[in-house]
Amino acid sequence: MKKSYLLSVFFFLICSLCISQTWRRVGSWGNQFSGITWVNDEVGFMSGDQVILKTVDGGLSWAEQEAPSKNKMNGIDFFNENIGLIVGDSGQIYRTTDSGTTWSLISLNTSSSLKKVKFLNQNRAYIVGDNGELYRSTNGGQSWARQNVGATADLTGLTFANQDTGYVSMANGAVLRTFNQGNNWTILNTQNTRTLNSIYFSTGKTGYAVGNGGTILKTSDAGVNWSLVNSGTERDLISVSFNKANINLGVIVGKSATLLRTINAGQTFDGINSNNTQDYLSASFRANSNVVFAVGTSGFVLASTNSGGSWAVRLSGIRNDYNATTFRNENLGFFVGNEGKFFFTSNGGNSISDRSRPLTVTINNLYFTTNAFGYIVGDGGTVLRTSNSGTNWTSLNLNTNLNLKGAYFFNNNLGYIVGENGFVSKTENAGINWQQVSGLNTTVSLNQILFYDEFIGVVVGDDGFLSRTDDGGDQWGQVSVPTSSSLVDITILDQNSMIAIGSNGTIIKTEDKGLTWKSISTSFNFNFTGVDFLDELVGFISGEKGLILKTEDGGETWVRMPTGTFQDLSGLSFGSLSIGYAVGERGSLFQYRCAVPDTPTLIFGESNICLSQQAYSVQSSGEAGEVFDWRVDGGTILEGQGSNRIIVRWDTPGRNAVLVRGQNECGNGGTKGLEVLVSVAPQAIPEINGEGAVCSNSFVTYSVNDVPGTEFVWQASGGLVRQGQGTATVTIEWTGLGSQTLSVTPRNPCGSGTLFSKPITIQSPPTAPSQISGAEMAGLIEYDYEVVNVPGMNYTWSISGNGGTIIQGQGSNKVVVKWAREGEFDLTVTPMNSCNTGPTSTLKVVVNLITSIVEEKVVDSFVKIYPNPSIGNIRISTSGLSDIRDISIVNSLGQTLRQVLPTQGVFEYNVVDLPRGVHTLILRTRENEYFKKIIVE
Repeated sequence: MKKSYLLSVFFFLICSLCISQTWRRVGSWGNQFSGITWVNDEVGFMSGDQVILKTVDGGLSWAEQEAPSKNKMNGIDFFNENIGLIVGDSGQIYRTTDSGTTWSLISLNTSSSLKKVKFLNQNRAYIVGDNGELYRSTNGGQSWARQNVGATADLTGLTFANQDTGYVSMANGAVLRTFNQGNNWTILNTQNTRTLNSIYFSTGKTGYAVGNGGTILKTSDAGVNWSLVNSGTERDLISVSFNKANINLGVIVGKSATLLRTINAGQTFDGINSNNTQDYLSASFRANSNVVFAVGTSGFVLASTNSGGSWAVRLSGIRNDYNATTFRNENLGFFVGNEGKFFFTSNGGNSISDRSRPLTVTINNLYFTTNAFGYIVGDGGTVLRTSNSGTNWTSLNLNTNLNLKGAYFFNNNLGYIVGENGFVSKTENAGINWQQVSGLNTTVSLNQILFYDEFIGVVVGDDGFLSRTDDGGDQWGQVSVPTSSSLVDITILDQNSMIAIGSNGTIIKTEDKGLTWKSISTSFNFNFTGVDFLDELVGFISGEKGLILKTEDGGETWVRMPTGTFQDLSGLSFGSLSIGYAVGERGSLFQYRCAVPDTPTLIFGESNICLSQQAYSVQSSGEAGEVFDWRVDGGTILEGQGSNRIIVRWDTPGRNAVLVRGQNECGNGGTKGLEVLVSVAPQAIPEINGEGAVCSNSFVTYSVNDVPGTEFVWQASGGLVRQGQGTATVTIEWTGLGSQTLSVTPRNPCGSGTLFSKPITIQSPPTAPSQISGAEMAGLIEYDYEVVNVPGMNYTWSISGNGGTIIQGQGSNKVVVKWAREGEFDLTVTPMNSCNTGPTSTLKVVVNLITSIVEEKVVDSFVKIYPNPSIGNIRISTSGLSDIRDISIVNSLGQTLRQVLPTQGVFEYNVVDLPRGVHTLILRTRENEYFKKIIVE
């Protein structure tokens, strides 16, 4: 017994939540209204294209009832508040006995369009339609018999002057009349050939008929004679009605917002201005009052409280079907529809702007990456791009005429479009170029595409087709799903989960990024059209006949939400966690508004702690039904889940988090997070990274392995901590010299760790080297030069003007220089250590040939030249020398004139055609160099 009571309470609460969260219509209906009738001053009904409206407050507000058919309904009449009849195209007639809540189809065995229906009394009712068809019922509309009227012209209007006498207007301009409740009908000649659309008798003898081309006919003798009344218009007149309490007051309505009024029983008619261009198709006075209503296209309903003297718009809509929508925030949204329509709103649908291109194709879907930048796709390969919210459009070329159904864009440039016959195309440059994607291997219609991230994506289509990619769309593989119904939309719940919906109540879900799917069963066998989720738990589905479902458990279970409409809904979109929109046929736009809890502004609690138990809390709004959903990474919630305060046992050291969001009947609020650094006793530091040998007055960076939640205390002898104290990385300015120490101690909420040190050697920059020792007067030979050596110092030697070459010792304090040409040159040495380069020392050296000759080391008995002087031809004798490596003759500029290749065992060599001048013979053996002057005259 107790269990049953609890279940009852639970279901009551669920239903209460559903009722408190409703969708309200924004704007009005866009359906064409074709008929209006009043039962009394309060209760009235309107018929139209796939819609029936009812009012119980005299037309101040209207509620939608489910239309019994998708066919257009043309006429409606009620005998009383409960019993009513409605007729429409394809010979359909429906009857209700419960004030329009349900309707029963009555068979007439005709396919002709039925135009008007009229109760004469509770039992007798009449219907007129095309092809001269007139039907009569004698049992309140439960069965019908066709009446022979002797004509085949379309019958357009029907009225009764009394219980016996009735009149029917005809498309051929004539009028039918009966004096015996429809047993017999007579054709009356009106002397008019234009189509008559409506007829009304204000008394037993006085009647009016209106029709095309501004036709108004009046009779004062029960239809025997008809006179033409000047209407002042050439527009088609569709309906006529008179005030039941004052037969002098009447109105006529027609196409192109035509409104006429008479105050003298039809002697004259005045035109009434209207600020619209709609066609008005029916008019009716409310019972015995001066209030008259006119209905027409695009859901327009006008009302006058002074028998047509002035009019006010009560309802108005957009007659286009909305096929898809997206809202960027609570107020800014876009819709697309048939005939190339694109609509924009910046105030939640209170006003809607038409920003369409002049196209006639159906636009099926849209995708906006920013508030201004977006794409729309449609039939015939239509793709348009805007960068200013639809004010201007750029046509894109996909090289296809297939109907395109879905789109997904990562950003302004990169995106995909899918469509019929397995079509998928990709752009990487904002639609300028497109590349058709192959590999899906299907010809079914693809309806939508969606990506988890830049790699993993899913595309869905007809007949249960679902394909997946994990490489950014280069390769696709079909995935088995538990349905063969068409899949039309898909949405992401979290980083792993998706839900796809489709026809026949199909809902499938994946929790592994689309690899496997399960079916979710509901009792709603409707064709679903759109799906959107606010977070991983709360989501909505739209469908036909005004269906909207809601889930609060990640799509596992669904409940229906009241919408107050039976129009097919095509999609929905949430611009925020609290406000969403659904769109559908005939300009249907619905808004969902339910305030989810605000995101908590602050989580109170310690964020840098030792491994322990801690309390965390948020500020509660105090509103009824508010609970808090907590999640802890790295710890366990011991108590308080659902409240605004929890106790957490931290289990894992490191960088952890506390996350919380508010929940109420509307759903989940935004999530607030607090990073919590959880520590254990500080660990020993294995190494300090950084230079051990540094320069005085330098800035050097040092680091240790960073540990979240740990503070590092640094000390430097011979230096100053300039940056990073307390962190794992510091910058030290070294100011001392010699051997110093850098130390660091780790510290966290659990205590201080062991000090660790690193030895540092601080050096100073080099000083100037000593004077260079060596020959200041040199010949074209090799000389030794040196400076006093300083340990740890490198020396860089250089010679100005390319006067010679360092042939040995570069980098040390001693070098061997071979002078190459005469002149005055600087021999420079620069000291260098790890800190920098120091001042240089320079020795000026004069190089000339004379010095070379003076210093030549020649043994006359070994090298002889004759003749010398000569005129350019000489013989060189090398008797007594062995292992000769090279014989060269150079001029005074150090240029080589001849080079003789010595041969083993040969001691004499001839040289001819030497130029004039003083030259030098240089002979090199393995051990020595010999010089000899040569004079050529």
